[in-house]
Amino acid sequence: MSKSKVEGFDFNDIHCRYGLGEVRRQWEAFMENVVVFPRSPSIEAPASIVNDSSGPVDAPPIDDVPPEYSEPNELIDSPVPSITAEAREITLEDAKKRFALISGTTKVWDEHQHREFKSSAFKAEVGPEVFKAFMAAADKRKVLESDVHKFLSARQAASKGAGGVGDLLKRFTLLEGTEEAWDSLHWERMPLKVIKHISPDAYDIWYRHPDRKMVPHRNVVFDPTRRADPKTHINTFQKLPLNPEKNWEKCANIRALLNHLCNEDEAVWRWMVSWLAYPLQYVGSKMDTALLVHSDVHGSGKSLFFDGVMRKIYGDYSATLGQHQIESAYTDWKSSLLWGVFEEIFSRDKKYSQTGNIKQMITGATTRIEKKFVSGWEEANYMNSVFLSNEVLPFPVEPMDRRFLVVWPLKTLPLDLQKGVGKELENGGAAAFYQFLLEWNLSGFDTRTKPPMTNAKERLISFGLPSWEVFFRAWKAGETAAPFHTCLTADLYSVYRKWCRAGGFHQMDMNRFSEAMAARVQKRNRVEYDNPGGFNTKPKKGVQGTFFLLHSVPAGKTQKEWLSDCVKAFRDEVGALHEEAA
Repeated sequence: MSKSKVEGFDFNDIHCRYGLGEVRRQWEAFMENVVVFPRSPSIEAPASIVNDSSGPVDAPPIDDVPPEYSEPNELIDSPVPSITAEAREITLEDAKKRFALISGTTKVWDEHQHREFKSSAFKAEVGPEVFKAFMAAADKRKVLESDVHKFLSARQAASKGAGGVGDLLKRFTLLEGTEEAWDSLHWERMPLKVIKHISPDAYDIWYRHPDRKMVPHRNVVFDPTRRADPKTHINTFQKLPLNPEKNWEKCANIRALLNHLCNEDEAVWRWMVSWLAYPLQYVGSKMDTALLVHSDVHGSGKSLFFDGVMRKIYGDYSATLGQHQIESAYTDWKSSLLWGVFEEIFSRDKKYSQTGNIKQMITGATTRIEKKFVSGWEEANYMNSVFLSNEVLPFPVEPMDRRFLVVWPLKTLPLDLQKGVGKELENGGAAAFYQFLLEWNLSGFDTRTKPPMTNAKERLISFGLPSWEVFFRAWKAGETAAPFHTCLTADLYSVYRKWCRAGGFHQMDMNRFSEAMAARVQKRNRVEYDNPGGFNTKPKKGVQGTFFLLHSVPAGKTQKEWLSDCVKAFRDEVGALHEEAA
């Protein structure tokens, strides 16, 4: 039944028009919003709260039908004495029966009028002497402020409609432009059809209610920096779960575990601690770098630290993820994350195809969230990532990479250290390590500070390089038969082919090799030179060729003369390589 149909009717009207069934439905729905507080058995006046402030606290009583609605934050603060005070003087015993101090404040709760009083209004109500005696009385009753607010909210909700409408008004915010609402109870998006199933009788009233809250769907944000305006936005971030504890002794083993993972390399350890500390000191900072900790040494303690320790600090804003999440079409696992631990995320055939996805997770400012049965949305990317693996090549790292600190733990975690970490985690060690990170000196470190090069990273880069890149590095380092100076592309390709056969590398065709090498050295086409012969060619003047140019033309020589000399010097040093290769 719509609100307009029953406006101005009392229960007798509803009974006559719609029957007792409708009266019963509205009354039962109304009572769902009423908070009933028990009366004290020790006194005849309306009861209140327990006398002992250290024990459990009941909330103020409520009549069977609550009084007319008043704003929850409305306080009586008029200094003028009320009619009650003028009609009969209130004694201290009267005050103790009628009033309760709201714990943690100077306000009192009036159990007769079901209102809060500011101290000045309460003093005017009972008189200065009773006021002073009441405040000093050890046996005065007390009530929690949260219980008072709960009572007032229930009364407000009850006045705004039957069947749980008040609860829906308080709990849900419609997201404009979608078929969803924000659920402040479960702190998530909820489809409107689900709300309709939860409260079928109240849904239509709530949806058309003038007091229903609504925000644009883009104003639901995950903003741990707290820059979003709370008046216009819904911030899904609340707070990190742990309270830091200043006792570094409680995390001595945890710090030793991190040093163990860094192979006791101080430069690596200091960079990693700074990387861990920065987004905790500046909550919401998105690091442009990530950690890759991989090793074939099982039991090194990787998961114990990055999952067992760090996830305690981040709580619900962290997750341990695997191949299923990375390859899934649904990406709601990314939503509201500050810390992501990725373990063995790629199968052997997917290592190369997902590198773009990894880069976006590390440096992307936003990320697309796709959730089943819910409209997709764009969300700011605050997740900092750690990748763990037992593979030698978990995924390729580019030669010029600036994103990854790569660490290869060399040893199994000693048993005594493992037990020590476990004990600390059970006794506040994570909170102590959190405080350690909060106090870490970040001077000279920011979100873009480049990680140090490690042997593990160099090995990983080399392991994933294509054959031409490995050859170029060997050529530049003087590890091939060819001198590292200007030469014909065809001559260098001959050296590359023999090098591939000797090393078991897969070789590229000449055109691809030439174009790939042009990314490292200058290449110039159709340049004139005199062919000195060799490499299965005959001497001939004034021919054209394609060159890799590593140096400039020296003074006193023309380009043609210099290039001719370079070709001869290259072939003389390499020898009969071309003939052998053929």
